[in-house]
Amino acid sequence: MNRKKFLFDEDGAFGVKSFERTTEQVTSTMADLRRRADITLLRWQAHFDSPIADRVIPWLGAFLLSLSLALLSLSRFRDLSVGEQIGYYIQASHLMEMGESPEITQLGLNIFALQAAWLFWPISLISRLFPTGEFLLTVQALALGLAVVPIWRIARGPANLRTGGAVVLTFAYSLHPSIHNLNLAGFHPEAVAVPALLAAYLAGHYEKWWTSSGLLFLVLLTRADLGLAVVAIGVIFFLENRKVAGRIVFFSGLLWFLLMAFWVQPSIGSGYYPHIAAFRHFGEGSLDVIFGMLSDPFGLLKDLLVRSNFEQIILIIAPVLFLPLIHLRYVLPALPLLIFYLIADVPVGVLGNPQQDVAVLAVVFIAATYALMKMGSTGVSRILVGRRILTVLLLTATVFFIRDSASSPFEKPWEWGRRDETDIARVTSVFWLGPDASVAAPANLYPEIAERKNAFVLKTDGPFLPDSERLKNLDAVIFDENIVTWSDTELIGFEGKMMEFGFDRRYDSKGIQTWIRKPGSG
Repeated sequence: MNRKKFLFDEDGAFGVKSFERTTEQVTSTMADLRRRADITLLRWQAHFDSPIADRVIPWLGAFLLSLSLALLSLSRFRDLSVGEQIGYYIQASHLMEMGESPEITQLGLNIFALQAAWLFWPISLISRLFPTGEFLLTVQALALGLAVVPIWRIARGPANLRTGGAVVLTFAYSLHPSIHNLNLAGFHPEAVAVPALLAAYLAGHYEKWWTSSGLLFLVLLTRADLGLAVVAIGVIFFLENRKVAGRIVFFSGLLWFLLMAFWVQPSIGSGYYPHIAAFRHFGEGSLDVIFGMLSDPFGLLKDLLVRSNFEQIILIIAPVLFLPLIHLRYVLPALPLLIFYLIADVPVGVLGNPQQDVAVLAVVFIAATYALMKMGSTGVSRILVGRRILTVLLLTATVFFIRDSASSPFEKPWEWGRRDETDIARVTSVFWLGPDASVAAPANLYPEIAERKNAFVLKTDGPFLPDSERLKNLDAVIFDENIVTWSDTELIGFEGKMMEFGFDRRYDSKGIQTWIRKPGSG
């Protein structure tokens, strides 16, 4: 029905002219408001595009992200939710302080044989001045937050983006699920490699080779197989027409990986590559594994294309709007390392294995930065990316953070760090242990008992009756009824066997029991 028939002037006639005049006024007002908003936005961008802003904003962002990550991880550590993994490094640090070899009793392996994370040695020296667990988590949070600075400088430097693009990229990094999952999955020295890889690429772009070399060496010290990440950076340099530097970086990273994996790690460990069991479905020894992969490409492809691997890849690139696919030359060099991780048959933690995303995450953000540059339009002096693109990127990063991050609002992080009566009982149960006692405790309490020579994780996945073999090297056992699904009969059987083998229940509160071996009953 025609709108005009409902609009009348003072004489009762159709007010066509009045309607048109009103429409023009509304249109003019909207255009004026939009023009004022654009002018205001341009003024703010002019302020943020200044050299002072480039010096202040990234460091402020790094500080805020580091602070947030540290508070989250420390809260989880306080409420005993970090898990057993950080306990390995707590025990290693304690043993090194005592002047002993850092042999992790739960793993039966030297901590440096595990990943050749030599950076942990200076970190452990400094950790002696602070509570070890809290210090390690703080160092990790600082490293992850520090990556904001090179991301910003790549966006504002080589990619020549305006402030809006750089801000959204740093927000996308700050919300990326892999960052938050890594932050809450214990302690991983390779977290330091995230800012180091980004900064090494940036320094290499400006041909500051000594700085770039030092940062790449830092990457190598965090984890042996990140030598393949350094290989990827070398390929990127080569593709950017820095051929000599690219070759040097490529062969340095490859040589480091081979040297550590097939000589150093076996020599200080069990005599072979410590992760060879993860590839046993291809062969028994290192050469057998390589031959098995080459001789059965379809089997390799089958292992690679399982659903969990597909979901992991999506989780890495989707939060940045799949932008890295526009600049694959920055992503493809890291593909061999990603395949190496994806085909490995390793246990998956509650938060997955986010430490395996480190290298790919760095190149993903390098590629995403250049993708925005390619999608933008040339302004007076900077590349201007459309507001709609940046808005969609920010919304996408937010959605994936809420859906997949361990720090998601759905996890109620504002409630973390609180200790209820059961948590207090768990912490109290540790007070009954002597400093030299050999102790087994559940995974959630393992970090609390790790500062001793012999500390073990008490596996309670299924009901079991203690036996002499299981208990022969233990002086104490902490048992938590709250995390098991045993029947009353099974719990009674457990208690009976503990008494039979000479253990006395010294503490019992809120379902938490501390069993101490009686003198002379060993």
